[in-house]
Amino acid sequence: MPLIANRSVIAALWAALAAALGALGVALAALWRSPGPRAASLVIAVLLLCIAAALGYAIARERTVNMRVRHLQDVEHDLRASEAKFAGILDIAADAIITVDVAQRIAHFNQGAERIFGYAARDVIGRPLEMLIPSRYRVAHGGHMERFAAAAHASRRMGERREIFGLRNGDVEFPAEASISKLPTPAGWLFTVVLRDITDRVRIERQQRFLAAVGEQLAVSLDYEATVRTVANLAVPELADACVLDLLDGDQLTRRVVSTCGPERVREPLAALAEAGPIGPDSPSRVIDVLRTRQADLVPVVTDEWLEAHTDDRPNVSAAWRALGARSLMIVPLLARERAFGAITLVATTRERPYETADLVFAEEIARRFALALENARLYHAARTATRARDEVLGVVSHDLQNPLSAITMGVHVLTEQPPADVDGRRQLLRMISESAAWMQRLIRDLLDMSALEAGRLSVERRPERAHAIVASAVRMLESAVAERGVALEISVPNDLPVIDVDAARIEQVLVNLLGNAIKFTASGGRIVVRASAGPEAVELSVADCGIGIPLEEQAHVFERYYRARHTTRRRGAGLGLAIAKGIIEQHGGRIWLQSTVGEGSVFSFTLPLAHATAASVR
Repeated sequence: MPLIANRSVIAALWAALAAALGALGVALAALWRSPGPRAASLVIAVLLLCIAAALGYAIARERTVNMRVRHLQDVEHDLRASEAKFAGILDIAADAIITVDVAQRIAHFNQGAERIFGYAARDVIGRPLEMLIPSRYRVAHGGHMERFAAAAHASRRMGERREIFGLRNGDVEFPAEASISKLPTPAGWLFTVVLRDITDRVRIERQQRFLAAVGEQLAVSLDYEATVRTVANLAVPELADACVLDLLDGDQLTRRVVSTCGPERVREPLAALAEAGPIGPDSPSRVIDVLRTRQADLVPVVTDEWLEAHTDDRPNVSAAWRALGARSLMIVPLLARERAFGAITLVATTRERPYETADLVFAEEIARRFALALENARLYHAARTATRARDEVLGVVSHDLQNPLSAITMGVHVLTEQPPADVDGRRQLLRMISESAAWMQRLIRDLLDMSALEAGRLSVERRPERAHAIVASAVRMLESAVAERGVALEISVPNDLPVIDVDAARIEQVLVNLLGNAIKFTASGGRIVVRASAGPEAVELSVADCGIGIPLEEQAHVFERYYRARHTTRRRGAGLGLAIAKGIIEQHGGRIWLQSTVGEGSVFSFTLPLAHATAASVR
């Protein structure tokens, strides 16, 4: 407005001067033609000079004013450009920039503040700053602002000695860091805060600390069972309220382990899930899909419809999942060195927000560490097992082979140095040598078979066979031992039993082992019975004796390798026969078990699958 007024005055001055010059020019012309005195001409000349001087001053003044006007216009333009530039910088800043007045009312709220706090600027301008501060900090915040206003320094970093938090729209707290400055104005102090949301940074730092702690806890033990328990509990409560661990053995889910350190209310449903056992390959559970694709699955919101569609249809399992109260869950495969060890299901029941992609990425990192720990524990267990097996084999070789080898050495020495004079004596020594050699061969064969079983390489060539023929062949191999022991052997195996799908030589090996034990532990005059009967899918065979029997506490161990009953002094053998028999039967898809009573005898039974071929096709 002052610039416009000055220009109007100058324009009016110009018009007045122009009119005066016109009038003076007319007067001068008239005077010049008149014969008046020369004094009048002089006055007029002086007056014209004054007018010319005034006109020159007016022109100079106009130029000065115009220059000032242009300068002020330039300054005003630069100021507006600077303000626009500053406003643009504030608007595009990622941090929140908030200005409040001395009454703590918001005067400026940039776009960064809108993104961080979730409010539009028009909804917060003029409102108190405390709406952006968690309630527990509001009283103290007012005191901090008063002390800062009275301090000598013009700016400082907030939260230098403690954490600070902001409050988003929806009453969601978040960690932050901020700086504050003050500016005096005629109306009072203006305070400007530059605030940064550090939620992601705090989360990453916490995750790194957690991963370091996970590594330490997983390194405490290489025991496989201890590692499994640790894995099931480590993610609680950092990442989940409950954890379900499904473990693979080969390609089959064979075990389910659950966390035991979560909230009290989830423990009973988790125990029910563990008691229900592993899920089957046809289960609708998403665990099956995760293991098949080896891709993690994120379920941000668990609904009743989702549970209905993806929960194991066993009633106790479905009820347990509903009682668990899952709000959100993640299923992550446990993968290490191109091998899957199972899957871990992380369940959130009290989490304020659902699981997100960032949570899934972190869960996958944890799962990789879990899988490596399980792999290391498995390898350690395998190494210890191999070492123990080596020591046991060395013990067998050094102890069990020593007796027959000593017998052979003694017999050979007697035959070469002091042979018996009679033929029967020499034959007896030769028979002892032959039996000892056969004894050594059986021990070596058992060791080889046990090694093959453990490596999964035991040779089994199955074809349709008749049970009575296999039993008869095994009995012929032991006729002399039966006669020498003085026991009765009864065979009750019908000829019309269905055809079985077996490796005849391997089943003979099982029968010879069971019959040999029965003969060994049955007193002279006792009775051994071999029976067979047909079922809908298998033939069941059994070997019963009336020997000394096996105590109940030992029955669970008789099929373990190198196990020898403590209640007997009969030590001949490596303790591998029953373990091998169990392995052979299981290789055929059957099962073997024991029933025994001390003082009454034992019954070893096993099943063998039926063949698809008819009896007419078998010779």
